[in-house]
Amino acid sequence: MRNLAVTIKSFDVSLALRMVQRASRPASCKSYLWLSRSADGWLYLLSPLAVALVSGTAAAIKFLYICGAAFAVERSLYWTIKNTTRRLRPPQAIPGMRSIIVASDRFSLPSGHTSGAFLFVTLLSQLLSPLCALGYCWAAGVGTSRVGLGVHFPTDVCAGAALGTGVGLALGGVVL
Repeated sequence: MRNLAVTIKSFDVSLALRMVQRASRPASCKSYLWLSRSADGWLYLLSPLAVALVSGTAAAIKFLYICGAAFAVERSLYWTIKNTTRRLRPPQAIPGMRSIIVASDRFSLPSGHTSGAFLFVTLLSQLLSPLCALGYCWAAGVGTSRVGLGVHFPTDVCAGAALGTGVGLALGGVVL
């Protein structure tokens, strides 16, 4: 079991370093910044308007309530996990590494941007249409950008994706 943990840590560090190096290219950096910022929360606030246009006011109100409840659960779990595991971010854990952006908090596991993005897409795909599952490409891009910007390890992103998807399936499946 210890060998597995060492292998995962080695993979995490190696991939994080390669992705940050790649992000130093202007085009990659710009894409990573855009993807990361797209999951800052403003998209989630505008989503009921889009749902209203596509499915009507009643669906938008229902979606707003479901999102509120789901994000309350997800954020509570996210905060608890993050402050229990207390995993340092890559720049603090890898000597000499510098991130492209400054993270809003100290710990990295799980990725909150990734968790929120996967939760949002999971709820959308359950409420509107399975076609919204194409949004998982965007959510995966959000996670990738967080690693490339140097504020998360790949396993932080995997944990965030699992958390967001799990909460979305659990609450969306019950309420929708």
